[in-house]
Amino acid sequence: MMIGEKIKALRRAKRLTQEQLADYLTVSSQAVSKWETGASCPDIDMLPRLAVFFGTSVDDLLDFDRRRIDAEVDRLVEASVPLRAEPEKAEAFYREALKKYPNNEVLLNCLLMAIPNSRYREKLDIGERLLDATADDEIRLDVLRILALACHRAGERAMAESYLNRLPELYFLKTEIAAAIREGEARRAEIEKTENVCLMTLGNMLRMRAEGAASPAEKARFQALLAALMAPFLADPAFSGRAEKIAEELNTGTCEDYYQ
Repeated sequence: MMIGEKIKALRRAKRLTQEQLADYLTVSSQAVSKWETGASCPDIDMLPRLAVFFGTSVDDLLDFDRRRIDAEVDRLVEASVPLRAEPEKAEAFYREALKKYPNNEVLLNCLLMAIPNSRYREKLDIGERLLDATADDEIRLDVLRILALACHRAGERAMAESYLNRLPELYFLKTEIAAAIREGEARRAEIEKTENVCLMTLGNMLRMRAEGAASPAEKARFQALLAALMAPFLADPAFSGRAEKIAEELNTGTCEDYYQ
C-alpha cells in the first residue's frame, strides 16, 4: 500500500470526506484527492500533521511505501545474483537500480561489493557514507568486512586493521542461538543455515591453507583434509544438495566472493 492509499484508508476509517480532511490540513480538497490517487505526495512538512490527525506516526505512514520498496529491492538483488560473476555488469545493474531508489542502503551495499578493489578509494567513500547513515547492523558489519578486505588488497594495512578492529569478535552465530530456541520448521531452517555457513567457512579455511602451503606435500595434505570434510556431507541425502553447491563454489573459486 502506497502512502496515498494509506491516507485514504485512514480517512475512511474516521468517516471523513476529502473536504473535511482538507479543511483540517488547510489544503485544497484537490490536493487530498491527488494524494489518494497517487498523482502527488504530501510535502514532507505535512507528514507530522497527518500523523497527529490520524493518531499514528510518520514512520507508520511511510512504512507501507517502505515495504513495497523493500520488496522491489529484494527482487532486484535476487535478479542480480547471476551477474556477480561479471563485476562490470553487476556494477552497471546496481547503478541503474540506484537511479530509481537513490541512497537505498541494500543497493549501495551491493554496489560496494561489485566495485573492484583497484578502485578502493571509491569503495571507501561509498562505504563510509553507508556507515554514517545506516542503522542496520547487518549492513554495517558487511561494509566493515568489505572495506577491511579492500584496504588489505590495496596494501593499506593500517586502514585494513582499523576496519577489522571495528568488527565484533565471534562467539556465537545468531542462527545457532535461533536453532536452540525455536521449534518445528523454524528450528530446522536455522539449523540448515548454520550448517551451510559452518561448512562453507571451514572449507574456505582449508582451501586457504592449501593455497598458502609451504610445500607440495603440505598443500596435498590440506586438499585431502578438505576432500575428507566434504565427503560425508556429499554422501548424506540430508546434506547432499547443499553440500554439492558448497563444493562447487569451493572448486570453482566463486567462494572468493565472500572475501572480495
